[in-house]
Amino acid sequence: MTLGELVKNPKGFKVVGIYRISRFEVKTARNGKSYGDCLISDHSFEVPAKYWDISGDSAILFQQNGILRLEAMLDYFKDSPQLTIVGGYLPSPVEIDQSLQSLGMMAPRKIDDMVSELTAIITSIKQEGLRGLLVAIFDTDKPFAEKFKRHPGAVKNHHAYIGGLLAHTLEVAAAALDHCNRNDKINRDILLAAALVHDIGKVREIEVDVFGMGIGFTREGKLLRHISLGMEMLDHACQEVGLAPELGLMLKHCILSHHGQAEWGSPVEPMLLEAELLHYLDNLSAKTEQFSREAGRAEPGGFNRSATLRRDVYRPSLE
Repeated sequence: MTLGELVKNPKGFKVVGIYRISRFEVKTARNGKSYGDCLISDHSFEVPAKYWDISGDSAILFQQNGILRLEAMLDYFKDSPQLTIVGGYLPSPVEIDQSLQSLGMMAPRKIDDMVSELTAIITSIKQEGLRGLLVAIFDTDKPFAEKFKRHPGAVKNHHAYIGGLLAHTLEVAAAALDHCNRNDKINRDILLAAALVHDIGKVREIEVDVFGMGIGFTREGKLLRHISLGMEMLDHACQEVGLAPELGLMLKHCILSHHGQAEWGSPVEPMLLEAELLHYLDNLSAKTEQFSREAGRAEPGGFNRSATLRRDVYRPSLE
């Protein structure tokens, strides 16, 4: 049972399932006893939880961003649902693999299928220098390629799951292909190459846990963020393959400007058609995923208040 379905039940409902420990801290109650203060989540919802009189052995299991089989009781505090945990147990390796998907921690598509699509897009690039650059980044550089295909696209906001960065990149590239097919004024190779490299810096920006989920930012991620890191990585790759300076300059501009404006993190605004398109296609992928996720947390015919989008999101009753 998902947490979204769970919270529709009355107080005292028994909960048994595998969930993610999004936050955990041992605190001391007024009676001097220790308790665990948690945030339990899956792809549909997140619920605060308390584990009263928690033992030291149990506290060790409740690692932040870990996965546990939980037994709990549903309670309500000020009309908001919360869980009272009775016990937590380590799932088997098989259960962990299955739960990564059911908890919304894995990309909806198979990673191997997405890698094949990425390879096909790179192969379709006609400009030899750009194609060679992309092969060097996404194939020849094996350590990066392995990280990229499983990396999350964000810590929280969008595509924040294993394989999310690859899924987001392919969404942007697919939309770019569709747009190029409708308008011959676009430099297809530049836009496709930019779509594939625009977020490569996130591999160094986002810190991941043992499962591959984003848990925060690396030190260089906090200090430099993914646009600067991506620029550094792209510049190194351009020099390594000897890409023509003009092509390298255009790609770097696309990375620098893909957030659109300074207040959104871009040092410059788009000055190329392809850079402008990349900005909107990137935002389109992010917003599509965010709206879909937030609407999924509402009842049919109801609203969900989204902190990320800073507005209410409606879920139609006719689906």
